[in-house]
Amino acid sequence: MIKKEKAGRDIASVIAVTFYLVFYCILLQYKVTRDIALVMLGLAPFVLVWMVYTVLKHGKYNGPDLGNEEFGYQDKNKDELDLF
Repeated sequence: MIKKEKAGRDIASVIAVTFYLVFYCILLQYKVTRDIALVMLGLAPFVLVWMVYTVLKHGKYNGPDLGNEEFGYQDKNKDELDLF
């Protein structure tokens, strides 16, 4: 039961921060709510750091393992890569 609760924390934090920033942008549009938006602007770095911490701690990577390779491209085959 505990593992199910932790499973969606990374996605939930990204959704919560997205709504926070959208709400901030909406409040910024009206002169009456600009003071609230300024407080939210001051709290935004803490909210973003919380989101990054949650994603790094609880997020899962489902891509291929790099092995001995330097770079990992999921959209191209290694033989298709050219020099820059």
